[in-house]
Amino acid sequence: MKGMKVLGAALVAVMFAGCGEDADMANQRKNAGIPGCSQLPSGPIAKSSGTATEGQPMPDHGLRCLGEGPTISMSRATSKGVTVVTIWASWCRPCRSEAPLIATAYRKYHDRVHFLGVDYAESDASEAISFAGDAGLTFPHLQDPDSTIQGAWQISGVPVTFIVRDGTIVTRHSGRWRSQRELDRAIDKAIETTP
Repeated sequence: MKGMKVLGAALVAVMFAGCGEDADMANQRKNAGIPGCSQLPSGPIAKSSGTATEGQPMPDHGLRCLGEGPTISMSRATSKGVTVVTIWASWCRPCRSEAPLIATAYRKYHDRVHFLGVDYAESDASEAISFAGDAGLTFPHLQDPDSTIQGAWQISGVPVTFIVRDGTIVTRHSGRWRSQRELDRAIDKAIETTP
């Protein structure tokens, strides 16, 4: 009986320790100016086939909100309007040099375009949150620490950007954007062709 009480107390302690970590991550994200994912569609993830190529639907994949929070359906999160999905990692030098371009585009287009980041192949959410906040990437971010999107999304390196209109990939850009003008033109093209 005494062993059961000790085991019960240990389980409660483990549960609360996990809650504390999530709360700490949520606070760090909030302090960095990065919103949570509560406004994004969560729930069951559709099993979709296909790869992430231009002219094709965004393959569905469930990714958890960066730091803590719900699992988000990527196909539903990109199903309405224009969405810029940027895949990055804080350890990635090209991602770091591209971040100011993405941040500028977000400030310019945030009232007409959704932005969503995916922290890729990085186990330290705290480091990722710090990088995104410092870089001005103040839009929702998801995390893929185990590189689960690699196959379906054909990720061979980061950064990668998808511009999705009404669920269909309009632009897939591998590597760093060369200039603000290049990125803005790709976003403008997606906006202009929206019915």
